[in-house]
Amino acid sequence: MKLSHIAKLLVASVAFLALTSNSRANVEVFFAGGNASQNVLYDRVTNIFGGGSTLTSVVVSSTNSTVRTYQGTIPGQSGLGTVTIDFSLVGAVQGLEDLSSQNNEGTALGSNLPPTVAVSSTTPEAVGINSSPFTEEKTLVVPFVYVKPSASKAPNLAGITNLTQQQAYYLESAAGTLPSGYFGGSSTSDVLYLVPRNTSSAVRTETDLNIGFSGTIAAWTTNQASFSAFGPPYSTSPIGAPVPDPNGGQSSGGSVRSVVAALTNAIGTVAAQDISTLIPLSYNGVPFSIANVENGSYSIWSYEHWYYPQTGQPGAPSPNQLLVINTLLRAVTNAAFQATSPVVVGNFAPYGALQVQRLQDGGPITSLLY
Repeated sequence: MKLSHIAKLLVASVAFLALTSNSRANVEVFFAGGNASQNVLYDRVTNIFGGGSTLTSVVVSSTNSTVRTYQGTIPGQSGLGTVTIDFSLVGAVQGLEDLSSQNNEGTALGSNLPPTVAVSSTTPEAVGINSSPFTEEKTLVVPFVYVKPSASKAPNLAGITNLTQQQAYYLESAAGTLPSGYFGGSSTSDVLYLVPRNTSSAVRTETDLNIGFSGTIAAWTTNQASFSAFGPPYSTSPIGAPVPDPNGGQSSGGSVRSVVAALTNAIGTVAAQDISTLIPLSYNGVPFSIANVENGSYSIWSYEHWYYPQTGQPGAPSPNQLLVINTLLRAVTNAAFQATSPVVVGNFAPYGALQVQRLQDGGPITSLLY
């Protein structure tokens, strides 16, 4: 074979390889927002990466486990090269705000990027953001619950099994000044504390909207050495003592559980997936259960939404990003998965099982059956 012919074949081969490489585009999608459905997202993102078999790396932030990045290839998506899916699930409201303003958030790989998608149990309008530039997808139904420690850890709260709307309102406005007996507990001389989520959280926004609370919340926590810079009562109270929360609430459900356990005579607010060993309270006489969310009798809940900018809007996903978004969306909303997966069952109401609807956050609940 002539050398010139061999050279032509080599050039053609290199060109083919380059074309093949270029046709398999690398793509990155950044999900920011709430952590109510974090376990669902982590399960489903592993699922679309071949059940984990095509993952090449999973990086979790050393300071916040809800900030993590998955990289690999998605089987059946021959047009895609390496797919990077980032999560920064530090607060639904913050995610919406950063998506709307195209503000950067940090990824587990150290990049600073604007979110591609906001995951939120709060609608944009509920926090003063215009939703018209966004595409909206509903994925799940997220229940929110008032919780307390077990009777063995908080005996004065053993009689508190239910909160009415008015009691919940009083608790949020005057916790730290009212005794447990006011809410059905056994003492008229103790102090009952409230441990809520912070204002970046949909748990906070949606709970407040459901009970009609719009004032300044009476959030409590345990004193920390770092609080001393705020002056009294922080600088004059022992470490670990109950103090008004200078941050206005906790950044995660796990933190709520920890502070409730430390304060003992306390009630917290969490998404259902974060109840763990705490005891859920009934609301307006209706026990919390997924069945009671689905039939509309338990009313403290919201839809889990995904929002991303529409075509032509700043930050709108590229076609390849949309391909990844829709692949993950199908995995999350799969009816069999939502009906049987342990990360869903007992923690969320499947969207397709809901027998009722509400048209605005905390708004009236109406039947879908008649």
